[in-house]
Amino acid sequence: MVLMNYKEQVKFLRERDSGFAGAVELLKSLRRSSSVVVFSHHDVDGIASAFILQRLCRRLGAKVVVKLPEGFRLLVEELETAVRGTVDLLLISDKGTFASYDDFFRKAENVLILDHHPLDGRPTRCTVFNPAPEYPVGTATALLCHMLATQLGPTDEHDDLVALIGCRGDAVFDPVENRFDDFARPFVERARQLFPRLFRTRLGCPTMYDLVDRRRTALVNQITEAAYVGTLAHYYEAETRGGAYGPELVFTFLNDLARRGENPAEFRSLDDVLGKLPAGAIISRTLQRFYLDWELLSGRVQSPVFLGEVQGVGVYLAFAKEAPSMQSAPFPAILPHVAATQLEPLKRAFGHEETAIIVFCPKEIGVQVSMRGGGGVINCGQFCSRLAERLRRLFPPGTGIEGGGHVAAAEFFAGKSVPIYAVMRELLWMAEELFQQGSGSSGGQEPSVKVME
Repeated sequence: MVLMNYKEQVKFLRERDSGFAGAVELLKSLRRSSSVVVFSHHDVDGIASAFILQRLCRRLGAKVVVKLPEGFRLLVEELETAVRGTVDLLLISDKGTFASYDDFFRKAENVLILDHHPLDGRPTRCTVFNPAPEYPVGTATALLCHMLATQLGPTDEHDDLVALIGCRGDAVFDPVENRFDDFARPFVERARQLFPRLFRTRLGCPTMYDLVDRRRTALVNQITEAAYVGTLAHYYEAETRGGAYGPELVFTFLNDLARRGENPAEFRSLDDVLGKLPAGAIISRTLQRFYLDWELLSGRVQSPVFLGEVQGVGVYLAFAKEAPSMQSAPFPAILPHVAATQLEPLKRAFGHEETAIIVFCPKEIGVQVSMRGGGGVINCGQFCSRLAERLRRLFPPGTGIEGGGHVAAAEFFAGKSVPIYAVMRELLWMAEELFQQGSGSSGGQEPSVKVME
């Protein structure tokens, strides 16, 4: 896969990946009378995916409605509220791959899942394009959507730009460190040729994505950070002049940017991207509030507790509150991203080969646990998923216990009815099992979290 160019990679997937081929055929069957509803994740990758899918379906002649509900898994209640009657195609992008999505056929003639997260189940009736089980490499759903759009063509430079933003948002490449996940490399290399200014390393204020060298950044990192901060706009109500819902604000901004018609290759600064657009002005003002919260939270994660080491990976625990504006956010808004900037300093200061940090964050609405790092030795997603499984055994349904994510970044959440001490107790038990597994001793118990081989 690494040796292919992007066009060859898309052709390879069309011929070899049944999920990709099935998605292509399903989209090709759309007609001018077809009705499509897209439900996508509310983060940067999900919004980028929705942007590309909306444009693709419109090119194919279909009528498209986009929904960006806050939360990861699509719930039946959300679907019932949003979709009256039935539609020809329900498109679920970047919201996990769950067996429960088979139930959605009551509202749609066809259901297409586009996702890159590890499987949470195997839907048998849906068409699924998710290369995660077959390809143990990083990607983003926006890239999968761009591949479909490329196959069904034509795409343009705004599809390219937004797919690139989605990939940067999910950390599948780092222009400053010149790092690329193999699956995304053909597309990112192509984008580097199309938009060299976006990749050019520059001295300046680091973004939330500049985790290793905090002295340098790149324009694509700045654009992606602005998009991420825009998703939080409704939590900064005073800055949005009416509390516009952040994900929809960013979605509007991306569409307005495309309609503005400027070639992204000509962008030289973030002001070039945000300027002259109403949504861009709101995002710019929200950024200023975000920077103040970032500084506040930086002081809260300066001295995490060292828990132990697993195969050269130092594991640290930070106990801190989120920014006041983010207390009601049911997802990790700012604090985990600030904590991730400690991974490299801790690694250098204490001589670890790699580091991982667990962020324990009590909120007004419950308890958020985030995990970052792990160096490919510790699976953060598996850790948070197992933490959720353990707590679900102890508390009744309806307590909002969820957990999971990627190898190097994952989250857990429990509603307010779950006591803080119960989450901390299970978390520390799991940490002990992790260290026992890493040292080759299980203490007579089957470990809940395995060290990656």
